[in-house]
Amino acid sequence: MYPRLYPRQPARRLVGALVVSLLTLGLSATPAPAEASGSAELPPQEPGVTLRVFDIQAPMSGICTLKPGQTPNIDKLKPVIDWSSVDDFGLESNFVTHVIGNLTAPQTGSYTLRLISDDGSRLLIDDQVVIDHDGLHGPDPKDATVNLTAGLHALRIEHFERDGGQQITLSWKPPGATGFAVVPNSALSTDAGVVRVTAPGRKECETGADSPGDGLPLTGVHPDYTLTDLRPSGFQPQISAMDWLPDGRLAVTTWGGSDNTAGEVYLLSNVTGDTGPGRVTTKKIASGLKEPMGIKYVDGKLYVSQKHELTELNDTNGDEVTDQYRRVATWPFGGNFHEFAFGLLYKDGFFYLNLSVSINYGGATTNPQPAANRGTTIKVNRQTGEVSYVAGGLRTPNGIGWGPEGDIFVTDNQGGWLPSSKLLHVKQGRFFNHYTNPAGPFDSKPVTKPVLWLPQNEIANSPSTPLQLTEGPFAGQMLFGDVTYGGIQRGFLEKVGGEYQGAVFRLTQGLEAGVTRISVGPDGALYAGGLGADGNWGQEGKLKYGLQKLTPNGSNAFDIRAMRAVPGGFALEYTQPLSTETATDLVKHYKIKQWGYTPTADYGGPKIGEEALTAQSASLSADRKTVTLTIPGLKADRVVHVRSPRPFSSSTGESLWSTEAWYTLNQVPGGTPGTGEVKALGKCLDVDNSGAADGTKVQLWTCNNTGAQKWTVAADGTVKALGKCLDVSGGGSADGTKVQLWTCNNSGAQKWAGQADGTVRNPQSGKCLDVDNAGTADGTKVQLWTCNGTGAQKWTLP
Repeated sequence: MYPRLYPRQPARRLVGALVVSLLTLGLSATPAPAEASGSAELPPQEPGVTLRVFDIQAPMSGICTLKPGQTPNIDKLKPVIDWSSVDDFGLESNFVTHVIGNLTAPQTGSYTLRLISDDGSRLLIDDQVVIDHDGLHGPDPKDATVNLTAGLHALRIEHFERDGGQQITLSWKPPGATGFAVVPNSALSTDAGVVRVTAPGRKECETGADSPGDGLPLTGVHPDYTLTDLRPSGFQPQISAMDWLPDGRLAVTTWGGSDNTAGEVYLLSNVTGDTGPGRVTTKKIASGLKEPMGIKYVDGKLYVSQKHELTELNDTNGDEVTDQYRRVATWPFGGNFHEFAFGLLYKDGFFYLNLSVSINYGGATTNPQPAANRGTTIKVNRQTGEVSYVAGGLRTPNGIGWGPEGDIFVTDNQGGWLPSSKLLHVKQGRFFNHYTNPAGPFDSKPVTKPVLWLPQNEIANSPSTPLQLTEGPFAGQMLFGDVTYGGIQRGFLEKVGGEYQGAVFRLTQGLEAGVTRISVGPDGALYAGGLGADGNWGQEGKLKYGLQKLTPNGSNAFDIRAMRAVPGGFALEYTQPLSTETATDLVKHYKIKQWGYTPTADYGGPKIGEEALTAQSASLSADRKTVTLTIPGLKADRVVHVRSPRPFSSSTGESLWSTEAWYTLNQVPGGTPGTGEVKALGKCLDVDNSGAADGTKVQLWTCNNTGAQKWTVAADGTVKALGKCLDVSGGGSADGTKVQLWTCNNSGAQKWAGQADGTVRNPQSGKCLDVDNAGTADGTKVQLWTCNGTGAQKWTLP
């Protein structure tokens, strides 16, 4: 999370207009220059231009369009545009260059510009192509004449280098000049005071086969949701936190800007149900807050996490406006711009939130840290204000939320010791691999693997609030927003070997701003608060503020519902049956890659050991909704990317909404099993009378620590006790089918998969392990039943 990370192209807000005469084409344009426009929105400037270099690692024959949102390998402030060496560019071959800044015309008149490049290049002034010098060639010049008004003009150069020499030089001949000269530093400017974040690894160009949701980020709203704007006219909140009051009002905090004490709290009415900007009303109830990032309503009071403290907001005269700001707790704070206190959860008398570390401008972790024990999840006693530490090894944990089994899940952002962003399962004493000096409270602990790696710029960039859905087609799954990549993504989680892992999918884009906070409202809608700043902290081309909601509309778009690890491959479950055309030669529809990550102290990190895999077979279930892929060569501790490029359609002819999934394969099914009790409704899954005969009843019974209640949940999907397997009688699928003990036979009747919502599913039948009528008497039957998410189907696995 970085305010003002690096400059964007400031087009459409600069002084000046231009008319172009491309001399090389024999064209002329002589109208008088347009009247200059104001530049009040231009951020503070410094002399020079921004040079960004992207390592493509593949030969090109022309300028490529980069896939959106990728962090450059090189980002420098350069005094002039005149570069011809590896030292200038930072790379030798197979790279793309972007030059971004502003050109100041000292007077109105005709300017001749000369662009020399090796290989191809393109010059844009005020978003118009002035010189197109694309293709493979040596350091050749190309000229154009433009009429410029006096003042600032947006400047951009796009360039690629294949091999051999490399060069970009921009010269000009201003009005009255007799010869060309390199455009001087005094005529160039770029955004000042930005953090120039870079990341290693290969960057990608768009291809002709890519489209939104299929190789590229989505652009629209998911068809299952209806989007509603919620901001009244003139209300431009940079949302940094949200929570609900019992009367249905929404409390929000606003950021207030980097290193400012200008955060505010508003109460919003009429946001639920059938509403719109004209019906929503706002009431400011608090101000002067130091970059608040969390808010929680508890027992009639609102609490806010500021950078340095937890604050209780008190109204003493009944007008709801805060009259007293009571400090509940403080924590270590060194005054660094990046030391945020993210989120605010509450349970059983304690608040939970995340503390980010101090970083330098440029993104490196500050060494030494100005304050101790940062990069942690902390627990605050509401009554006493006592702070205790839950977990550590975090960097920029912008998101915190409740997930499966009522546990805390956190998103963390790429940086030092984080080659990519990730979703984490927080438990007491865990360490998540970001080291600091001085050492944090858990730095000596073993590293806990991420639940989900979120490959940088492919599916995330600056992930925010995680949230578990409780209803709808994706019930039990996790959603999270993203400030820079934008939109909302979706994560399917499952337990393998007793720990969560799973797949991440695109869900939706089409929102007005990058998403920093999400929340499900009392009306069941998904509320999204937006925020952005200068630089790349915010979604390109979107607002720096926003508040909207996504209301489920009852549709059932064709999408990937889940991706489960199975022995030897994966099972992909879809929301609709596959078409006959798609099912034909099904295995050919899938493209698969895997790679790993190696965390280092450097910012970010490349994919390690990336390799293409080939599916050996693809089998389609009877209902045509699940494809099981057999994939030789899968390895543990890899991210597995599965893409089924369009055309890929359902039986109704609907095209797949998003064709890609990224599965974090910490453990391959068939690995180390977990052994212990399997519990539901406070009792244990039990083998009747410790019998081992085929067909022995499996039931619920008071936990007694006997062998009849010791189950081994293996990564191959089997659940074993007394040397035999938990089995669906006759391989049936009818509600009420008996679940029994049987000799292990590797059939689908003996495969089980723990779900993120606590249910245990038999993939063959698509139904769940269930306690008959939710009974708790000893001897209550355990059976197969349609999954319904009730307590009778919520199991705790070893």
